[in-house]
Amino acid sequence: MKLAIMQPYFFPYPGYFQLLAQADLWVVFDHCQFVNKGWVNRNRILHPDPEKGWQYLTVPLSKRGRFDFIDQIDIDENADWRKSLVGKLTHYRAAPHYQEVMAVFKDALSYQGSRLSAFLVNSLRLLADYLGVKTRIVVYSELSLGVEKVVHSGQWALRISEALGATEYLNPIGGESLFDPLEFFEAGIELRFLETRIREYCQGPYDYVPNLSILDAMMWCDSDTLKSMLSEDFSIHSCSGAFNEC
Repeated sequence: MKLAIMQPYFFPYPGYFQLLAQADLWVVFDHCQFVNKGWVNRNRILHPDPEKGWQYLTVPLSKRGRFDFIDQIDIDENADWRKSLVGKLTHYRAAPHYQEVMAVFKDALSYQGSRLSAFLVNSLRLLADYLGVKTRIVVYSELSLGVEKVVHSGQWALRISEALGATEYLNPIGGESLFDPLEFFEAGIELRFLETRIREYCQGPYDYVPNLSILDAMMWCDSDTLKSMLSEDFSIHSCSGAFNEC
């Protein structure tokens, strides 16, 4: 069983869904510290002014503690943020798939509940369905795996993999330095890394801006292009037998 684990991100970039599509089981790791100005409650889309490139889409959050975990944080429901986010996408009206993508976006925004993690998980499931990704998605804070404090951050993936009976763990290559390959070898779990290479696609009147929210790719690309983007535009590397390099 191939396992992948990631924090919940707000309409993340296509590479997130490449990883999701390659896994048999996806654990949304929501019981970890929220990082301010990260990707949990915001992402990037094109700016109405092509010369400015891009702008943020942001979900406003209620007052929180400095060290709060993602699954402890609520959305600020005092702000009319749903209407604001829909308005920020209206300049995509000329995109060929605007109507169907907005339907998915509005469906995600209609989620009834203020807990950020639950909202994000629901959004990820809606996006996976639209993209045709069949990977089973579960939420760490709902699993009761009994994973205790780990020695280093890379051990979270190892312990969760062991608890769920995974034979293979897949991670973005950018996090390679976090892991000790020998630990995975001794546990009988193959450690592999996915390297994303998103192909350039047409963004209408804009010069190409890479690594935007999946919303952007969905607006401009048809289903066949999206499917090939998720299934072809990457490579997967296994760790070497030397264990000190991958």
